[in-house]
Amino acid sequence: MDPITVATRRFLRDLDRLWKQRPERIARLVASPGDRSRVAKALRLAEHDPSNRRPLFLHEAAFDAVEPYFSGLCDRVSTDYELVRRGAAEEGVTLAPLAPPVRSPAVSPEAHATAVLTAAAERLSAHLDGALVALIPRSVSDAAAWRKSLERLARTARPPSLRIAVLDAEDGPLSSVLGPEGARFSFDLDELFDFVEQQSSRKSEGPAAPPAPALTPQHRADFEQTTGRTMPEPATATAIQACFLEGARAAAKNDFKATIEAYRRARDLCHGEGLAAQEAAATFALGGAYLAAGARPMAQATYGQAALLAAQQKLWSIACQAKLGEAGVGWMASDFVRAARAYAEAASLAERGDIAQLRIEALRMEGLCHQHRGAEADAIQAWRRAIDAGTAADEPARRASTLREVVTTLADLLERRGLRPQAMHLRALLDAPSSADAART
Repeated sequence: MDPITVATRRFLRDLDRLWKQRPERIARLVASPGDRSRVAKALRLAEHDPSNRRPLFLHEAAFDAVEPYFSGLCDRVSTDYELVRRGAAEEGVTLAPLAPPVRSPAVSPEAHATAVLTAAAERLSAHLDGALVALIPRSVSDAAAWRKSLERLARTARPPSLRIAVLDAEDGPLSSVLGPEGARFSFDLDELFDFVEQQSSRKSEGPAAPPAPALTPQHRADFEQTTGRTMPEPATATAIQACFLEGARAAAKNDFKATIEAYRRARDLCHGEGLAAQEAAATFALGGAYLAAGARPMAQATYGQAALLAAQQKLWSIACQAKLGEAGVGWMASDFVRAARAYAEAASLAERGDIAQLRIEALRMEGLCHQHRGAEADAIQAWRRAIDAGTAADEPARRASTLREVVTTLADLLERRGLRPQAMHLRALLDAPSSADAART
C-alpha cells in the first residue's frame, strides 16, 4: 500500500477517535501546509463512506481578516446546504430551507457563523446525524488574529449535530486553543518516492504475461499523425520519468538546486528528442523550481517559455498555468502593469481551452493588478469579464472557481460608491443557476 493511502487511513482513524472521545470539541487537523489538499481529499473520502451520516462543508478560503472570512464561511455553507437539499429532494427526502439568521451588530462574526452552521446541522439532523464543517484555509496572513478568532469560536456553544474541524500545522498557533492532540496527516517522503520508483520497475509475481505486440514503424507513424505529437522511445520515456522523480524528491526536501538540475535535464532531453509536449511540461516544472529557489527573473522567463511551448501544442491548461506563474512573479515584485498583461494573456489561453476556473482566476487577478496601479475602471472591466465567465460556466466549474471572491470584491466596491442596488444584483448572481445549467433545463 502506498504511503499516502496509509497516512489517509491513519488520519481518519485518529479523527474518528477524537470525535468519540470529545464530540463537543473542535477537532484539530494537524498537517503541513503542503498536505492541505490531501487532508481535504481525506475528508471527502470519509464523507463518501456509506456509513457516514454527516455531509461535509469544506471552507478553503484564505484567512486575511475575521469579518470577510466568516462571512465567506456563511455564504459557503448556505450555498452547499442548498445543493444538499436539492440532491435530497431528488431522492424523495425533504429538507427545510436554511433561511440563515440575520446578523446583529452586537453579535461577533464567529457567533453569527456558529448560528448559521447550527441552523444547517439541525435541519440535516432531521434525517441524518448533522453536519461536519472543516476550516482548511489555503493561507493565514495573520496568525494572531486567526488564533483569537478560533478562541471565540471554541467558546461559542453549539449542538451535538454540529462538528467543526480546523487545519493547523504541528507547530501552528492553534495548539494552545484546541490542545496538542489532533488527527495527524503525515508520511515519509523518501518512502513515497521509493514506492513510486518500485512501482515503475515492479514485475508481477504471477504467471508471466505474454509479450506485448511490437510497435511497428507504421503504428508509431499513425499515432504521431493522429495526435500531432512525437512518441518517445521506451528508454527515453524511462529516463524522463527518472528526471521528474528526482526533481520531485529534491523539491520535497527543499533542495531546489538539485530540483533545477533534474528538471533542466528533463527539459533538455525532451528537446533533443523532439518531444514538444513533454518539453512544455518539463519547462513549466523548471519555472516552479526557479521560483522556489528565489530566482524570480529566471522563473518569470521560464514560465513564459513554458506557456509558449504549451500553446503551440494546444495544451491550454499547462499554457494557462504557466502564464499564471509568469504573472504571479510580477505580482510578487509589485510590477502590476506587467502582471496585469500576463494575467490577461492567461485568461485568453484559458478561454481557448474552455477552462472556466482558470479564466475566472486570471481575470480576478488582472483586476487586482489594475486596482493596485490605480486603474479602477480597468479593474472593474476585468472583474465583469470574470463574472460573465462564471455565469456562463456550469455549476461544478463555478463552485471550483474564485467567482465568489470576484463578486464580493466588485460588490463591495460598488457599495462604497453608493451603488447598492447594483451590488445587490451582483450578489444575487451567486445563488442563481448558471446560464449553462439553465440552457440544459
